[in-house]
Amino acid sequence: MNSFSDLIKQLWQRLGSMSLAIVLLMVLSLASVIGTVLLQNQQQTDYLQQFGPLWYWLFRSLGLFDMYHTWWFLTLLGFLMLSLTACLWRHVPLMLKEMRSHKGTINDRSLKRMELNQRWRLGDGITIETMQDLLKKRLHGWEFKSTEENGVHFLRADKGRKHKWGYISVHAAILIVLIGGFISVQFGFRGNMSVAEGSMEKTIFFSQGTETAELDMPFQVRCNSFEIDFFSTGAPKEFRSNLTIIDEGKEVLTSDIIVNEPLFYKGVYIYQASFGDGGSDVTFKFYHIDGSQKTRTAATQVYKTLKDEESDISIEVTDFRPYNVENISEKFGEKKFKDIGPSVEYVMRGNGFKPVKVKAYMNPYIDADGNNQGSWMMVSVSGDAKDYEPVALGLDLTNPQEWQLFHAFFTRMSEMQGARNEKANLKAFKLAMQDVFGDERPADFQNMAVRTLQAVQILPKLPWPVIPMLEDYSHVYYTGLQLAKDPGMNIVWAGSAILVIGLCIMFYLPHRKIWLVIRPADGGTHITLAGLTNRNHLAFQQTFNDLFTKLDEEFSHHKNKGSKT
Repeated sequence: MNSFSDLIKQLWQRLGSMSLAIVLLMVLSLASVIGTVLLQNQQQTDYLQQFGPLWYWLFRSLGLFDMYHTWWFLTLLGFLMLSLTACLWRHVPLMLKEMRSHKGTINDRSLKRMELNQRWRLGDGITIETMQDLLKKRLHGWEFKSTEENGVHFLRADKGRKHKWGYISVHAAILIVLIGGFISVQFGFRGNMSVAEGSMEKTIFFSQGTETAELDMPFQVRCNSFEIDFFSTGAPKEFRSNLTIIDEGKEVLTSDIIVNEPLFYKGVYIYQASFGDGGSDVTFKFYHIDGSQKTRTAATQVYKTLKDEESDISIEVTDFRPYNVENISEKFGEKKFKDIGPSVEYVMRGNGFKPVKVKAYMNPYIDADGNNQGSWMMVSVSGDAKDYEPVALGLDLTNPQEWQLFHAFFTRMSEMQGARNEKANLKAFKLAMQDVFGDERPADFQNMAVRTLQAVQILPKLPWPVIPMLEDYSHVYYTGLQLAKDPGMNIVWAGSAILVIGLCIMFYLPHRKIWLVIRPADGGTHITLAGLTNRNHLAFQQTFNDLFTKLDEEFSHHKNKGSKT
């Protein structure tokens, strides 16, 4: 039984040792650095692409993608909390006892070991009470304790006697912060919610290890409206959501939120995090490039797939943007930002051609000089937006007469019996202009001619049966919200405040001790002035020397015989 008790005591002492606490702190600090450098709770595909299969599976097996919830991190955290608890349990009673004891006497051996030590030998012309009063006068604001033992008089002066509260506060504060962090990890959450304008949601999604988990909130969030302001460069300046909290079917709170100004309800902070398309209605206009001059429209929504049976293609709409601010300046180093209008992104699939990612613009491109360059789109054969290449279609498809002119030109060209020279092209174009516009030519017919000739070179080479262009839209945003509950946050703040106070006590409130020892001997009096401090020794040495000088002057006025030794 005794051996078991001894074992428990040894383990308890080992848990409270400084060496173990330092090792645990170093390991946790290293792990925290890894958790800071390696972004946590990202998509697994992103990790796989970034690190490759070997490192991905190694990091995943160690739990580094969600490190703060792993068993080994929580175990280290628990051992550190237990170590701090053992340390406080062992040392706090001793520190409190030491602060309360305030022993007034001091032995000769301790006096001799002190570096700050000065002595006098005085005659009988000055009383003990006078000497003690002179010291008290010079040490205003200090605590004093007078003791007499075996005919020797001790006057102890203390300042900062409660300094050990700094050590107690720092250790206790670290423990409190760790407890708050543990509570947050175990009982808190942080997840994302996307709410389209006019709709309600109550479920958040978050990464849990290598999986995506979901959690229902005890209330619903409705997005009434979403507003966004842009800088002249097109970068978002501010985005604002007007939200209503619905609890048990009742509207309990309506408020605007912007970045860094969250909404708080039932212990949950609701942050404005992102925005995007909330499922806008879009209408495509299909331009058949089989020579039939046929056009038709088809309606769908963002994030849905439109299957067109007539052309045997499918269009997966991935995004819509009502604004596209670009630098349209053609001069190097010069910037001229302009909104070039709405765009829709989609992936087009069909028989006979490879799937392509397309960003089609609703408006024709107007260059920096105001010239109409016709309709255009960005095309990525790889499916990655980074590989977009501009494709100028030539025709301004927002003008139906240019589509007619294009086909009329082809018809007239076929009547030229195979002639393909500049003269034949000019004649065919004039006849096509007559077919479409009659005797009244449009004001920009020359630019229209250039665009038509460009379309003749480009459109027949496209492998698609139709060209899907954005015709109309009804836009709606979604607001990206981040909902977070951190039940340990207030505990962490309290611990942080205690930590700051404790550090201030440790660094700015040193414990300074001075003894005046008066020992009658040989028909006179031997006086010893000794001092000790636990911090800032140079400043205390100056204080001690100044005190000795002043007392020496005071004592010299009262002594009748004897000399200082």
